[in-house]
Amino acid sequence: MDWIESVKTYIRVVEEGSFNQAARRLNTTTSAVSKRIHFLEERIGVQLLKRTTRSLSQTEAGAMFYHRGKAQVEQWQSLVDETRSINQTPTGLLRVGATLALGSKFFMRYVDDFLHQYPHIKVQLITTLPGQLPELSFDIYIGREIENLDTLSFRAAPLIDYQSGFYAAPSYLKQYGEPQTIADLIHHNMLIWGEKVDREVRLTTLGERSKKVRLTGNFSTTNPEALFHSAKRGMGIILSNQVMLQEEIERGELVRILPNVTSDHTRVYAYYPKLDYEHTRTQLFVEYLKQRLESEKDVKVV
Repeated sequence: MDWIESVKTYIRVVEEGSFNQAARRLNTTTSAVSKRIHFLEERIGVQLLKRTTRSLSQTEAGAMFYHRGKAQVEQWQSLVDETRSINQTPTGLLRVGATLALGSKFFMRYVDDFLHQYPHIKVQLITTLPGQLPELSFDIYIGREIENLDTLSFRAAPLIDYQSGFYAAPSYLKQYGEPQTIADLIHHNMLIWGEKVDREVRLTTLGERSKKVRLTGNFSTTNPEALFHSAKRGMGIILSNQVMLQEEIERGELVRILPNVTSDHTRVYAYYPKLDYEHTRTQLFVEYLKQRLESEKDVKVV
């Protein structure tokens, strides 16, 4: 009996919660599903599922087998797709990890056109928490520099450098006026990215040395959409970059202020699992991003 098909069947049984439903999803019979599960349990020598007339649950060994087996099946399918695509149209699943901010604002600006160019590639975006380490199940992880990166398991390739600037809604500027210098920011309400209502940043005015400045305000969040929405509502000024705010800028919802003031450079990396080969679809995606980013202001492709 086929090991791969049996493992796929076990994964489907666990996810569907019953043999009958798994059989329907796999377009086979309940008897065939039962035989594949029995084959696995007999060959491995442990019970994977606890079965009664009314319920189905995993044993401890079964739970471990499900998680590890699912990852292995995905890697196997990825290998098959990659091998097929060497002399064919690029195909297969591209698993991309990114923080919510980079995933929702940066990544989503480009994925639609990429999928139109490569219609046989499928993309799965998995959002992560800030500071969370990339997972080996990702084909690529897009994020800022990671201090504690496992260099035995991952490669880090610099993707872009960018600087942030200050943005506000026209309604806010009409009501409170526009700051002309960094010192003026103390008289304005800053909308803060982070868990505190104040934030220390290093800012540079064109032609001058950089200086540390503490930004304070009445609203902070770790949700990028909430931050951008509050700025569009005229609640205050945000420190962000054009890549994230392109659509809001084009619609006139936010405008750049203090154009000669920027934050220090931030570098975004593409992190890859160390493999004996690199997926064609991963290479295509990184090159596509770099080409698109060449036209962006305040961004340097590296």
